[in-house]
Amino acid sequence: MIDLEDLYFGWLLTRLDPAGVTEGAAYLCGLLHNCDFHRRVGNDINRATDGANLRKEFLNDFAASEFDPHVTNDLMAQECSWFEMLIALSRGLDYLYDGGVDGRFEELVCNIGLDVLAVHDENRSVFRERHDQRSVANALSIIDDNMITPSGLGGLFPLVGDHHSDQRRVEIWEQAGAYFNERLEGV
Repeated sequence: MIDLEDLYFGWLLTRLDPAGVTEGAAYLCGLLHNCDFHRRVGNDINRATDGANLRKEFLNDFAASEFDPHVTNDLMAQECSWFEMLIALSRGLDYLYDGGVDGRFEELVCNIGLDVLAVHDENRSVFRERHDQRSVANALSIIDDNMITPSGLGGLFPLVGDHHSDQRRVEIWEQAGAYFNERLEGV
């Protein structure tokens, strides 16, 4: 019997890189997938919707499969995970600014400070996995709860200049615009 959750997670990984991701990256993605996305500033609910819509894409890709409707309904009813939201956001950023979905995803993970967890360790203990999961949950709750700095440090799009709006009150797409204006146009 096919485990729909595992199949979906594997499918999500191919959204990052169709050729496959490293074991370390897959580990970090699993940690991100275990955390629900809760940030709700402005239209950030749309980021959650974009992430959750990946499930529809997944089910369309596997339309010929005969999944139990109860299982697919359970999948569709889940909260959007941070992993799903980051994939959808990375796709949008790649469309607007290029850099590849995997490149944009990696950039966001680095901005949050979670890239250090994307390493393969075949001897990782259960204690270490729990510690890593708590570290990820803590970093993401800082963003969800708007506890980033006014310049966005600790968040998805930290800014260098101090002439921007308080990033704690700005929705993700506006943060992205300011971030890429700084980097691409020097504004």
